[in-house]
Amino acid sequence: MKSKTGKRLFSAALTMAAVLGMMMLGAPAAHARASVQDTLNSVKLTPVSTGNSKYDAKLAAIVGAGSTYERVLRGYTWLAENVTHNEYAPKDNTGNYWLDLAYGPLFANRGSCKNYSAAVYYMLRYIGLPGVQRPVGFVINRSGRIQYHKWNVVTLGGIRYLVDAHIESSEYRRSGSMSYKFFFKTVFTYRPTPVYLPIGVTFEAGGRLLEQTLDLLGEPGRFMYSAISSLF
Repeated sequence: MKSKTGKRLFSAALTMAAVLGMMMLGAPAAHARASVQDTLNSVKLTPVSTGNSKYDAKLAAIVGAGSTYERVLRGYTWLAENVTHNEYAPKDNTGNYWLDLAYGPLFANRGSCKNYSAAVYYMLRYIGLPGVQRPVGFVINRSGRIQYHKWNVVTLGGIRYLVDAHIESSEYRRSGSMSYKFFFKTVFTYRPTPVYLPIGVTFEAGGRLLEQTLDLLGEPGRFMYSAISSLF
């Protein structure tokens, strides 16, 4: 009996976390009235260089020219179609932890979720989008397993958009075609293949320590962090 009760409570907790996670992706009505294309093309851009000419040249070649929407879509598609999952992707030695993580996808065509997340982060900032972040969290995947994960969130006009080139890439390899299920989606347009369970956001300051600590602690440490951060 206790076992069944425990499972029910655990299931209820996961459901609540999933709902809260979806709510964090963005909200209301404004998104329903504006397409992603219109939203991106209306953004006032503030391009931010990576500070490294090699990376800037690579990003420029990937995103090309055109409207903001065309460039963002082209970069996202390139990452999903040309980069494969690999937990041991090579890193650079630029002295910038996040930029070193982006090396695998951009130059070696492979990487884990955190490598994809770093590449998307620099790509969107290079184009000039504001409010680009790299959440740390979990996903419940197709098989119902909870996995540690990193993706991207972009806040535009007060609305939070999910961007996940890593899972898009996995889906592309599974089906052979691009679905764009994970391209600038909000709670009202996202169709979950995994269910996202955000537990925090890594920022430029302090994010490296959090990232490395969670990597060292492994799954038990990540779950503990999830439980503690959910209280705040």
